[in-house]
Amino acid sequence: MTKSRTILSVLLAGLSFAGSSAQAAQPDPPSRFECGGELESAVWRRWDSDGKRLLESLVSDRLVKQGDTYALYDFEIYFHNLLSMAQRCRRIDRQTEFASWISKTYAQLSATRGRDSSLEWVCRGGSVCNDRNRLVNKEVMLTSVQFLALAMSAANGLDRSSAAAEHKAFIAETSRIAIHHLQRWNDSNARRSLQRRVAAKASDVKDGSSALFLSDKDIWQLVIYAELAGVLAQHPEFEKELRADSSDFAPMREHVKLLLELFKARTSLMTVKDPAGRSTATVADLDRGFWRLYVDNRYAAYNDKKPPLRCTSNVSESGRQKMQVLVEAQSLQPAETVGWDISHARRLVHFFDAIERNRQPMQALYGAGQDILPDGKVVASFARQLRTTVWNQDTKHPLFTNYYSGANGWYRVAYDNGANRCTEGTPPFGLSGAFPTGGYATWERWDEMLGTLGRQLYELTRSTSETDIQFIKASYPQFSGLASGDVRARSELMFWPTLVK
Repeated sequence: MTKSRTILSVLLAGLSFAGSSAQAAQPDPPSRFECGGELESAVWRRWDSDGKRLLESLVSDRLVKQGDTYALYDFEIYFHNLLSMAQRCRRIDRQTEFASWISKTYAQLSATRGRDSSLEWVCRGGSVCNDRNRLVNKEVMLTSVQFLALAMSAANGLDRSSAAAEHKAFIAETSRIAIHHLQRWNDSNARRSLQRRVAAKASDVKDGSSALFLSDKDIWQLVIYAELAGVLAQHPEFEKELRADSSDFAPMREHVKLLLELFKARTSLMTVKDPAGRSTATVADLDRGFWRLYVDNRYAAYNDKKPPLRCTSNVSESGRQKMQVLVEAQSLQPAETVGWDISHARRLVHFFDAIERNRQPMQALYGAGQDILPDGKVVASFARQLRTTVWNQDTKHPLFTNYYSGANGWYRVAYDNGANRCTEGTPPFGLSGAFPTGGYATWERWDEMLGTLGRQLYELTRSTSETDIQFIKASYPQFSGLASGDVRARSELMFWPTLVK
């Protein structure tokens, strides 16, 4: 019997029915933004009318028919906030639906060359994977790791519910797949890279290379490790089986600790004045200064509303629109403190949530001490940075800077992901939509204003005031009449669940 089948059989045997507990009846009906309230009902209506159809397109059309593994990336982006709401509100039937869709992707796993019983999602088509960017017929680690974070969250959530026994096969299979991927990604080269990055300083970055960055792939691996620890805590017999093979388990423990050390090393804690000027506050930024020379951020210090580049109607020999450069990047000084943009930083929402829910299992399984596990004070510091520095301080018409450092220049000018498209870039405040769709409103427990801003944006998207309508069109177009029905539906399915508590 192979090791993978042994682990699967051990977990299946050890899963037992978790006793259900009836929720105490509430004396008053839930409020609009509470579980069971008006907004949650609207979310599930939107899911039933549009969400399932959108997910069908992602899985059946893009992943299965086209072999486009970027469908896995979009699966997480579009629906992770919805899964989190289903878990908060204890909607087991909805969590079950997610588990069913996630399971369908497992049939698309292919055997890894030269490795027994190890599988991977191979990108064979779609708009991004091609010979030019050398992604076709390969695993794109980013899409796999991001999706597995969602899958393990779904498995861990069901494992802690009253329906654990009904979903034992899904929990076991997801855990097995996650372990195989983590072990494959955690080779000696990966650990050496982590050691170099832990020791690095922003001044060590001399060019546009991303080699020293803390990446979203690092964040997502930690999410997978955290959710896996939660499952193993429920099943000591499975944990014992994993520990028995020290040749695999010891590197996993080292990997987790190195990833946590890197996150700690790249968290910059600073003291700033509250915008009102009456007090000071501790705030946090991520990878501060490391991204200043990166190609996506060449125009991070360019704050003009006029684009520094225009895509013309002429087409080059390669079939791409020609670019007219209006402002040379070399003429600009780098934004010295720039790190992550606020759209990518949305990973922090699910990262901190996974750490908080699985803190004790991570300590027990991986030996991760409180010195490297981020605590509530760290989360609160990131939330304060969002309120004090990223937000424009306008409660009526809130906007958010493009970068978590507070820099607000252009983002991804002339961005080229290999899809052969001309891209003018994102202007100042152009990433504001990442606040509602990224889940930042759930940080209300750490900073009350963030929940207030989320609810204000919700009201603005429903307002009949011409001023508000024009504001949404200009700054949050995915929620406006300018958006297609599918774009608006998936945007609302990303946003609305973050307001339900």
